[in-house]
Amino acid sequence: MKTYSLKHRRLQSAAGFTLIELLVVITIISVLAGFMFPAAKGVMAKAERSNAENTAYNLKNAISAYNTEYRKFPVRSGSNDGDTTMYSDHELMDVLLAADNQTQPGGLNPRRISFYSGKKAKSASGGKYRKGVHLESGGAGELWDPYTEYYEVTMDTDYNNRVKAPEWDTGESTDIPGTIIVWSNGAKTGDSEIADNIKTW
Repeated sequence: MKTYSLKHRRLQSAAGFTLIELLVVITIISVLAGFMFPAAKGVMAKAERSNAENTAYNLKNAISAYNTEYRKFPVRSGSNDGDTTMYSDHELMDVLLAADNQTQPGGLNPRRISFYSGKKAKSASGGKYRKGVHLESGGAGELWDPYTEYYEVTMDTDYNNRVKAPEWDTGESTDIPGTIIVWSNGAKTGDSEIADNIKTW
């Protein structure tokens, strides 16, 4: 009987963790997680930036395709007095998405050509969206960057084959050869954070 009790106790102690062993394992896991979190955060930030860059170039290409098709830019009041800067809100995107309000008589896309296609935007707080196109009734929509803001676009609506860069880029407004530039203010959403901004030039 004594032999059985001794074996039984040995089996019980071998079968489970002691409290100290359990605390050691939890501590090790916590330390490893602490190392992994910044690395994972950096990878995600890089992926968001890459997505914003690709979308900015896709938007630029869509505007260029519109310009090739219609021999003008997708703006209602394009003037010869200078460049036109817009956001990727309804005013621009309804034209590029061939929304019903732009394919009817008087619209800027009467041939009903969809110049832009992309992923569906994800809902964010405060009535904003992120990372894609938010479509509404009649094909109207807006394009959002990964940071819940619109992209900004400057087009050469005075047709002199150059556009003015935003002042945040060089500290002053300078000409860039080309007809279309697109940018996003990045994760910090401020023009003053120049290193964080995403641009197509």
